Amino acid sequence: MSHLQLDYIAQENLDTWLQAMESCASPRQVLGMTWFGSGAALDSVQPSSLAARAWPRVALPVLGDETNARVEVWSVPADAAHVEHGEVAGVAYARCADLVFAWLCPPLPSSQDHLLEQATQQAYDAMFEALGQLGCPHPLRFWNYLPDILGAGQGEERYRIFNVGRHASFLQHAHMVGPNPPAACALGHPEGVAGPMTVYALASSRPAQPIENPRQMSAYRYPPQYGLRSPTFSRAALAQVGGEESVFISGTASIVGHETVHLNDVQAQTHETLNNIEALLGRFSAERPGQAWPFSQLQLKAYVRHAADLPLVRQVVEQRLGASVPCVYLQAVVCRPDLLVEIEAASARSH
Repeated sequence: MSHLQLDYIAQENLDTWLQAMESCASPRQVLGMTWFGSGAALDSVQPSSLAARAWPRVALPVLGDETNARVEVWSVPADAAHVEHGEVAGVAYARCADLVFAWLCPPLPSSQDHLLEQATQQAYDAMFEALGQLGCPHPLRFWNYLPDILGAGQGEERYRIFNVGRHASFLQHAHMVGPNPPAACALGHPEGVAGPMTVYALASSRPAQPIENPRQMSAYRYPPQYGLRSPTFSRAALAQVGGEESVFISGTASIVGHETVHLNDVQAQTHETLNNIEALLGRFSAERPGQAWPFSQLQLKAYVRHAADLPLVRQVVEQRLGASVPCVYLQAVVCRPDLLVEIEAASARSH
């Protein structure tokens, strides 16, 4: 039984799944949820009971099941401290002992590019303030989703403008995050899909151990060709949560060193992405001699730029990992124009 557990549940099965989770031999309680789906799928959601809370909703279609929403559920044992809900500094949260799930969704119309840097810094400032007040000042993992991520604003891509705002907030709160930023991802809504910027995080009272990939340059050390400020995240993180080690692998793509490889070949990019995740799993094992971290212990979330590429990406994932490794596929714009796929992962294990 994992202390912190991740599941992906089809929206139509959510209420039944929640009831089973709460009434089984080892009952669990929800720490956090995020809904993913097309605008129509999200608009049709009418959840009941616990699921009716104002959890974040992200307009990324579920590939292969576009009419349904998929729910990312983080849960903890029912015999852990009771999960409390509230809002502080404009940030909604759910807290259980030494863990916090926090989120905010500031409105950000795609036409207001000049506000993106300011909105990003304000969102992260609010996050850091809230996490500090809640006694869990150490973010383990951030997720960022924004509209028109590659659009041009202020003479720069919006993702690069986002990075400037994020970097400014991290500098201001360096006393909380230390020299190494947490694991993270940043994805864009599919072309033509508006909506707010969504930022959510898992945080703890204890800092995570950042893990870098020997095949890649650390993102926060990227050269200036990628923008005024480098992306502020570590490739992965290893965290102690409830007496267990939880693994958070950032959004990972077909990058070697700092350069995109396998241009215009989505299957080769998927292979390279899995090679990079494999290298990170090797680093985890190096940090814990005698312990292996196989793909079979991971929950994967894949972001695919073009919906038509789903069969090609899925074929590579299942060829490499087997069909039993769970992976949810979402349509999203990756943060470089030449990247066609990005994959993230998470896992937990007992000592």
